[in-house]
Amino acid sequence: MSPSDIRAHITDSSFFSHEYATEEAKRIFCDQRRMQRWLEVESALLRCQARLGIIPAAAAARLQETAHLEQFDLQAIKNDIALTGHSLVPLLREWQRVTADKTGEYIHFGATTQDIQDTAQALELKEICAIIQRDLTLIIQLLAGLANKYKDLSMIGRTHGQAALPTTMGLKIAGWLDETLRNQQRLMECQERLLVCQLFGGTGSMDSLSDKSLELLDLFALDLGLGVPDTAWHACRDRTAEFISHLALTTSGLGRIANEICQLTREEIGELAEPFKLGQIGSSTMPHKKNPELCEQVVVLAKLVKNNAAAGLDCLLNEHERDYRAVRLEWAVLTEASLYSCASLSLMKKILGGLRVNRKRISHNLEQAAIMVCSEALMFVIGEKTGKQSAHQIIYQAAMNSTGLTNLLQKLHEVPEVNKNFSIHDLEEAVKHPKRHIGQAVHLVDRVLARVDSMKREHQHNIKKYHRR
Repeated sequence: MSPSDIRAHITDSSFFSHEYATEEAKRIFCDQRRMQRWLEVESALLRCQARLGIIPAAAAARLQETAHLEQFDLQAIKNDIALTGHSLVPLLREWQRVTADKTGEYIHFGATTQDIQDTAQALELKEICAIIQRDLTLIIQLLAGLANKYKDLSMIGRTHGQAALPTTMGLKIAGWLDETLRNQQRLMECQERLLVCQLFGGTGSMDSLSDKSLELLDLFALDLGLGVPDTAWHACRDRTAEFISHLALTTSGLGRIANEICQLTREEIGELAEPFKLGQIGSSTMPHKKNPELCEQVVVLAKLVKNNAAAGLDCLLNEHERDYRAVRLEWAVLTEASLYSCASLSLMKKILGGLRVNRKRISHNLEQAAIMVCSEALMFVIGEKTGKQSAHQIIYQAAMNSTGLTNLLQKLHEVPEVNKNFSIHDLEEAVKHPKRHIGQAVHLVDRVLARVDSMKREHQHNIKKYHRR
């Protein structure tokens, strides 16, 4: 087995990586793309320094000609990293070698390693943000379509895992949509803080960057399409901690949707199902099984990102002006959390795009549970004569003394206070039409859908603003 065939991490598995990462996201973090991005950041620094007369323009131009990883000896870089224990210097040495003239002396002029790597990381996360933004927008569109389609489809509302009151499938989905809209908004808001450059030198004072250091910082940020921080953030990792916390919120929101679909897939409920195609196998021992494995995987990914977020908060604990404990931790947790999040979004698009809604089963379940889900309506009917609190106690006692809900109405009718005011027909009528008791469900769905339209216009404006940088 060659070293290139050794794939120990689940995101790189030849067989299972598609469940934990997307190829699109993996390309952003791969070794060669990361090192090339470091070279691109170094090249941007050269361009800006040349523009301000800090280094010769000819040197900057020559170095940009050779700042291409395909010209480098990657094995030599790997060997040098093992020898020096340094993550960037071996790359810079190889760059100087392939340039083969004195212009190599201007490589990495005045910057510190973390300036380059943090700035490159911001560019990586900019690409990840674009993927997440795109996929959240698609998920929002799918949820909005489902909420609108089923906004008046009455169903059992459940609390504590039991039948409660009537609701609609549209209102349930609108709750998912509402949360997803907030997560989209959080993503847009955090990008302004997250996507900033780093160019402050060894301890953040900019002493090695010439008397034009502040002008250079502005130009450097503009060249790379990033924001300008007020001070160094070598040791201040709140930006990345916020982002990874956002990923945890987003994937947990998707996990909640997936988990709900799982619950409503159970045979005794049978109201929803994720997409299924012939050839899928649910069990090696039970051929009939159709397991909700896409939804289960979304829940798995949410748990993984949550754990990454906890480690991301540890990145806030640093000493003095700089050390590598946070940076090296971020290399792992930001990469993993981003890969897992992109996989979660990809799976959720597939789930929602092919979601199966069983109208007949939903209506059947509602009819079977009519007495349960209309108990509140029944309480208010009886309460017109007895008072609400007394009606609650009467129904409670009748329910507790009934062998089952089928004879609840009869038990109620035997109560003198009920018997003298209501016929058995009156009681049956109160629980006969659960669809009458969905309250403002349809209106509430429409309110969320109106926000989708409003936020779509706002996000289009913000996307143009952030990606012009």
